[in-house]
Amino acid sequence: MIKLSEIKVGDIVNARFEDVVNTGEVLQVDREEKKALVTHGDTEYWYDINDLSAVSFSIDTLGQMGFRKSEDPSLNGTGLAYIKGPFIVRFPDKTNTKHMVLTYRDEHRDLNGDLFVHQFQNHYHSMTNFHIGLE
Repeated sequence: MIKLSEIKVGDIVNARFEDVVNTGEVLQVDREEKKALVTHGDTEYWYDINDLSAVSFSIDTLGQMGFRKSEDPSLNGTGLAYIKGPFIVRFPDKTNTKHMVLTYRDEHRDLNGDLFVHQFQNHYHSMTNFHIGLE
């Protein structure tokens, strides 16, 4: 389950209807009714908060969001770095993708542990004032 307070328009979530789970984008949130309008494919449907779950974040997700792997050794160090414009996602240890450093201009965030796509989107938005989704 995902917290209603974490969901924002544009976030990517899993939505379950009966035994079928689809990944989609939140179009609207009704906090009073505790529901979210989610689109996946050609379908839009209001889902109860209990039917929504988080999508795991991975390096592949960065590619789906338009990030590209950096070959610049000054960014990578001994790890990996992915860039999109002035936004940089660094994995200081290339074998540990649960530790990342987000950098946007002069702001840095050091994150450890499991991260979900909507949480990454919310970090990106709070740092840049722009929404990021899957391309």
